[in-house]
Amino acid sequence: MKINGKRAAAAVLIILMTAGLLSGCQGKKKTETAVQATRVRTQSAEKGTLEVTGSYIGTMAPHNSVDVTPLVAGTVKKVNVKVGDKVSEGDILCQFDDKAASLQLQSAEDAVNTAKAGKEAAKDQIDAARKQARTSITSLEGQLKTLKEQKKTQEDQLEQVRQSVDALKQGQDAAQETYIASKNVYDRAQMLYLQYKHFLEKNPDCTTTAGLVEASIPDVSIPVEPVITSIEGGTSENEFIIEFPDNDSNGENEEFLEKQQTAAQLAEDLTEVPLTVEYLTDFGIDSLKDKMEQAEDAASKASTAYTQSLSTITQLENGIKQIKTQIRTLEDNIDAAEDAAKKTGGNTKAYDAQIKAAQTGVESAQYQKDLYTVRSPIDGIVEAVNVTENQASGQGMPAFKISDKELMEVSFYVPEDVRDYVREGDRVTVEAGSGEVKGRISSISTAVDQQRGLFKIDAQITSPGDKNLSTNTSVSLTLVTNSVKDKILIPFDSVYYDDDQAYVFVVENDRAVRRDVTAGPYNNDTIAILDGLIEGDEVIITWGAGLKDGAIVQVIEQENDNSSSGTGTDSRKK
Repeated sequence: MKINGKRAAAAVLIILMTAGLLSGCQGKKKTETAVQATRVRTQSAEKGTLEVTGSYIGTMAPHNSVDVTPLVAGTVKKVNVKVGDKVSEGDILCQFDDKAASLQLQSAEDAVNTAKAGKEAAKDQIDAARKQARTSITSLEGQLKTLKEQKKTQEDQLEQVRQSVDALKQGQDAAQETYIASKNVYDRAQMLYLQYKHFLEKNPDCTTTAGLVEASIPDVSIPVEPVITSIEGGTSENEFIIEFPDNDSNGENEEFLEKQQTAAQLAEDLTEVPLTVEYLTDFGIDSLKDKMEQAEDAASKASTAYTQSLSTITQLENGIKQIKTQIRTLEDNIDAAEDAAKKTGGNTKAYDAQIKAAQTGVESAQYQKDLYTVRSPIDGIVEAVNVTENQASGQGMPAFKISDKELMEVSFYVPEDVRDYVREGDRVTVEAGSGEVKGRISSISTAVDQQRGLFKIDAQITSPGDKNLSTNTSVSLTLVTNSVKDKILIPFDSVYYDDDQAYVFVVENDRAVRRDVTAGPYNNDTIAILDGLIEGDEVIITWGAGLKDGAIVQVIEQENDNSSSGTGTDSRKK
């Protein structure tokens, strides 16, 4: 049976007291004995919650701390901060001499501007070509409209000329027919006139037609009625009615009949001469010829005008075709240019590539120039300044240290059983100076630290308040390392151990009875019993020399307050 330190001290005290009592009772009889009950205190077993805390040493540091290292080397023109200054992300910490970088940036920007100007010029050229083509099309469309109007006018005039030609040809035909008919009459009259003249030469005494007739045929009466019809139409007909007196001897005298017929024929022929002469005098063969020739000339001119109109219309049609062809060609050229512009970007595509390349150069030059301005990457406090104005600074050397102390973090190490119990978000309490700050576990390592043989845990301080939490300082912290709920809780000192077996004494019928139990988590004051006790069991919580299994006990006081969890460390001795 094992006992703890408190119980050992109590046992020594009881032994000494017992020895004194024995020495004072030597006069009594040794045979006189009395069984006395062991006085004990008890506590009723009840269920509750127990949290076990552990204390650890950790290192305080900002959650976000950055060594600001310039990516360029050169002369530091200006340092804008000192240790302890509060800075925001993007604030300028120092400025290097950036004259060379500025010149490179200006050169790159000039290249961009040149490429853009070239692109604009190319666009203007394309736009001008489009505009010129559109203007040409508009002009050609105007010409086309004019030619169509002229063609319409010529077609109207052509119809008029055609009608005129038809009328003139009809007049020409009529004049020609009139002339031919008149010419025939004229020729016959001329022949008769020659016959008449020849007859007069043979018969000088006959100078008139009437005389001629009377001289030749005294018994014949020749009333002549010339009928001229359709003079203007070019035809004529002379009808002669010769009447002879009735004479029975005419049929008998053949010679008379022959003379009679000859006289009638001669009278008929000769009477045509003055009529023909009169007709020709009224109308004039030459005038008719002139009219015929004039009609022919007018018809010829009209025909020429008609031919010219046809030629003009043909020329206009050819002009219209040419203009339409030119318009189609221009439209095709515009369409082709537009298609090419859509597919290739026109001449501006090359400039776009130049602009893109030049813009990349600007971005690169701007990036290089920006490197000469060192800025704070985070919000925080300046904790170190390693550069000096007007002095050179090497590339790759930390120039500043910036720490975000608004969010501090403590790192500490725990054994595996604690690592397995704790979770991210669990609370920790940190001793900071003369006060405390709260935090929560932010990360738990899954790999053991080779030097310590422990697991690293980080906790972020969530309520720094006005505490001055210095970087890299050691702090003490506590956290819950184990806990149980709804378990029997009894005083820590009421549990005894026989080797590794935990047990307690309970009161049953005024006797102490040993009860083996399974002990759970504990702190300095309380221990959880996982098995072996039930609610209501009367657990002996004090120790005495006579306390053993089956001993008679006297309960002098009962305690029931066992719900307090208490605080402490995992330092209980067995």
